[in-house]
Amino acid sequence: MASLSIRLGDAFLIKTPPKGKHLYIAIARTTKTRHLFVSVNSRQPKSETVCILKPGPDVPDFIIHESVVNYRFARELTVKELAKLLPMGHRTHKGYCSRAVLQHIQAGGLASKRLKNRYKLALKDFLEM
Repeated sequence: MASLSIRLGDAFLIKTPPKGKHLYIAIARTTKTRHLFVSVNSRQPKSETVCILKPGPDVPDFIIHESVVNYRFARELTVKELAKLLPMGHRTHKGYCSRAVLQHIQAGGLASKRLKNRYKLALKDFLEM
């Protein structure tokens, strides 16, 4: 298996049973070995809209229509945990976000009503470093 690394803004297609896979983006380092990831989903009528992403050169190619960051399904992962959640043969990142888009996603995390408090505090601490 190739060496896996996590950089802020990297996007990974993570297995999320029972519904297949979802795109997750690394938005903060929460400890020396853990990163905070947020899910990107197609926009639905009841989606939280604090962070809307549209297709373009600043977002991963997997975003082909208007999407939202779904902070409700955020998760902290180490490289080892991430590797276990990636489909076999796809253990590399699936694109990345520009710095501006990453900052937009991070700001959305602070504004979100659905991001768990512990993740919001970790994100805030990271951004204040």
